[in-house]
Amino acid sequence: MPQDLAEAVLDKVKQYTIGFARAGDKPAAKGSGVLIKHGSLHGILTCAHVDQYLRTLKQPIGLVRLNRGSAQQFGTLDMGDIFSYAAGEEPWDKGDDDISFIHLPPNLVGNIEKDCVFLDAERNFTKPEPEDRSSLIPVFSVFGLVERFTSATTRQGGMATTTLKGVLTSGVPRDFGALNITLECFEQNIPDLPSSFGGTSGGGLWRVYARKDEGGSFEAVHHRLIGTASREELDYSPPRIICQGMGRVEALLEGVRRGNIYP
Repeated sequence: MPQDLAEAVLDKVKQYTIGFARAGDKPAAKGSGVLIKHGSLHGILTCAHVDQYLRTLKQPIGLVRLNRGSAQQFGTLDMGDIFSYAAGEEPWDKGDDDISFIHLPPNLVGNIEKDCVFLDAERNFTKPEPEDRSSLIPVFSVFGLVERFTSATTRQGGMATTTLKGVLTSGVPRDFGALNITLECFEQNIPDLPSSFGGTSGGGLWRVYARKDEGGSFEAVHHRLIGTASREELDYSPPRIICQGMGRVEALLEGVRRGNIYP
């Protein structure tokens, strides 16, 4: 995929993406999520297995705003102070529920909104497709942190610093359904792909339509969240990322909104 096309897609989806990092002496990428709102609810859409893991750490979790580039970040999330609403449980086999909504309090929502954007779930579900797609290029991509691309930790002045990397992984959608979607990575990208996508779980699967403007540059003209990454299949060549479909996302968010799902 051309670099300028990838950058146009990335400029759009990174606004809604958050990363989870283990804080402390050895920082590391430990999951991803999509900032989302449904009615008056604001939170982070991620995987149930990511949510469960973050709670086992028993310490504040670093929140990485992936649209801030290489800027130093200090925002944290105390999982002990917030509720989650999850569907699925171990061992989270292929095809099973593995999705969670982390409900954020208003003060944290306001803080995050200074840098990022909460995706409007209802609009995402209902907005129409572009009427004329003849000149548009559809791009299917997962965006999230990748732990294998985490840099070594440096220490200076009593502070441990680690560079975390968000990765846009594009490919071809397979087995496109309401409950699950498979993204097959582009074969030509195999040399640049990580040996594991650990850290990407919870990152959004996006469909972005792009086109060239009059100056020859690509611009994203329509975007839609169509799933969340939940597991990898590395035995295939090219590898695949298995995603939770929007049927599961809609059911979870509507259950939370109606009060039918409790923490």
